[in-house]
Amino acid sequence: MNKRTIVLSMGNLNLDIYVKTDAIPRPDESVDAYETYMGGGGSAANFSVAVARLGLGSRFLGSVGNDQFGDMLIKELESEGVDTKFIKRISHEKTGTVIVIVGLDGSKRMIRYSGANLGLTPNDITNDVMNGVSHVHVALGRTEIIEVAKRIAKSMGLTVSVDGGTPLAKKGLDVIKDIMNDVDIWFMNSFEARELGHSENVVKAAENIVSRVRVRELIVTLGPRGALLLRDGEVKYSDAFKVPPIDTTGAGDTFAAAYTVASVLDLDPIDKLVFANATASLKVTKRGARSSPKLNEVLDFLNSLGYAKLTNEILTQLGQF
Repeated sequence: MNKRTIVLSMGNLNLDIYVKTDAIPRPDESVDAYETYMGGGGSAANFSVAVARLGLGSRFLGSVGNDQFGDMLIKELESEGVDTKFIKRISHEKTGTVIVIVGLDGSKRMIRYSGANLGLTPNDITNDVMNGVSHVHVALGRTEIIEVAKRIAKSMGLTVSVDGGTPLAKKGLDVIKDIMNDVDIWFMNSFEARELGHSENVVKAAENIVSRVRVRELIVTLGPRGALLLRDGEVKYSDAFKVPPIDTTGAGDTFAAAYTVASVLDLDPIDKLVFANATASLKVTKRGARSSPKLNEVLDFLNSLGYAKLTNEILTQLGQF
């Protein structure tokens, strides 16, 4: 299989420092940690690694400091087969860093220092960056980045997905609806859907969103309850696979990457959800944001659960790229 099909992801690249504990300290209090570890992070960068592990070409656009952490993170992406030649180096800012507090149930809380990530500007999004690309994914809530990326991608006939997270949802639909019009896939979690759709019922909230925004597919991830898809006025749902969670950091990025790969392969909508849920489920059984599974792990997992037809179709489609 060659790697002519390239998925471009743009957004943050961070150093993640994890602390696993069962308590959050109060002022002037200290608590014990069960474990500490560190590794690469940033939603867009996690997405890029997951795409590469699932068998497609992967390119990343982002910004890091001109420091040892920036060097380390770029080398880590390169070791995964991610194209890093468009990464921007910023001499006057430190590489972005996130402190991730992981609970014993795998849940997470994060403290983020954006740092050099803010050095990425709309001027960095060029035709050269998108040359040879089939799909563009923006994992940022910065509307100026989304707007330029969408405009250039659409002018080149490329499909576009966005995972803007809470920063995008907090802006509200009145602010972002025109920017999100004509995006092919919009990923969000249930909190973000409720925030944007003004309903505690996730399905109703999602329907409220698509009634005001022209988006081909709206995906709402539901954590351990799976994910739902709104497309062509229909709601489709796929349950998550039951696994013991170790660390949920990066699960949403892994889901988005797997769903995007499945979309590039032109799988059936439900099959896309199943493949993405399986990939994300395997990720949460391992620690760290970059612990997304490789393609053979996902296919073996699906085969063990009776999804042989789906795995055969994935292999057939991948063989064409």
